[in-house]
Amino acid sequence: MVYAFAVNTVNANAKDEGFSGRWVLDKSSQRPGDAPNSLEQKIKQDNSGVTIESTFKEPDNGVVPLLYLGVMTTRLHLSTKGDVQQNQIGPFQMGSKTTINGNQMETEWTAMAKNDQVQGHWTHTLSSDGRHMTLAIKENSTQGQQAEATLHFVRK
Repeated sequence: MVYAFAVNTVNANAKDEGFSGRWVLDKSSQRPGDAPNSLEQKIKQDNSGVTIESTFKEPDNGVVPLLYLGVMTTRLHLSTKGDVQQNQIGPFQMGSKTTINGNQMETEWTAMAKNDQVQGHWTHTLSSDGRHMTLAIKENSTQGQQAEATLHFVRK
């Protein structure tokens, strides 16, 4: 008797991994002058939400622009279950809500920074092949500060 076995191999494409993976700033794209240097993010997506662990070069003057509050932190957890997730970011407490719809992850966040209510919105967008990701950042405060930036990442 002869048995034949079929072996199916699954090649995981970058697009199948969603946001999970190691992301570094794309050196070939334009970036804002105040963008964090050497920013790398390791994103893990699971049933509890999204965890982002970041490494970056600290600014020479030691001051992180308010626009990058939450982006320039070593570890951030975002809940995708519809509840508000609290994170401690340096001396600030940040509350956020995150939703994922296909290739977009939207995060609304708020924090108190030096007696100023700061609100922000992040939109992470994956390219159709899953190899590139953009992070559009918007931030405004009750004291009138408003800023926007877009960071471009490549999957490593």
